[in-house]
Amino acid sequence: MGCRSGGTSPIYKMKYAFLLFCLLGLASCQFRRFRPRFNNFGGQQNNFRGGQQNNFRGGQQADDNFGGKSYHFSWRHDGGQKYTGGGAHSYCSRLGGGWKAVGISSPDEGRYINGIIGNNRQEYIWTGGVKSGRGWRWLTGESFNVNDWSHTGGAQRPQPDNREGDENCLAILNNFYRDGIKWHDVSCHHLKPVICESN
Repeated sequence: MGCRSGGTSPIYKMKYAFLLFCLLGLASCQFRRFRPRFNNFGGQQNNFRGGQQNNFRGGQQADDNFGGKSYHFSWRHDGGQKYTGGGAHSYCSRLGGGWKAVGISSPDEGRYINGIIGNNRQEYIWTGGVKSGRGWRWLTGESFNVNDWSHTGGAQRPQPDNREGDENCLAILNNFYRDGIKWHDVSCHHLKPVICESN
């Protein structure tokens, strides 16, 4: 078993070509899976696992019901994927049937949502709250008449504080600043799971 002078063996070339082909195929799959997609909230949106869409039908997507509404918890369906603010809103709307990121319209609903976050050990979630002028509104169209803003945040100031200069999305954080489960204005490019609701 010697090596011919002046070149490499055909078997070596075939192994090299096969290895190169496999690496290129793997790189191509990874690029398609993780390439950023931009949305109208100025951040990047993660693709769903393996590029799959969430194709729920009928009542399959409801994880719980409370106060005449149905709720869907993204982390129970997408392997723990996290989304930008805009990606979270898109995730909910793709469920079909009028699903939107949660809007909190009563203190009872606020306590219920906080209980879900605490019991499911979620660090934070996106809501359907977005900055509108100098105030805030729910994308569900419900009245923004509940207030559960935190007394502190990253700059130790009461929320909302627009600390990063573009904090236009409302997230609920679970004791992130040793403040309990509270509302925070957050830049929409951050990644979080979402709770969706449907009437």
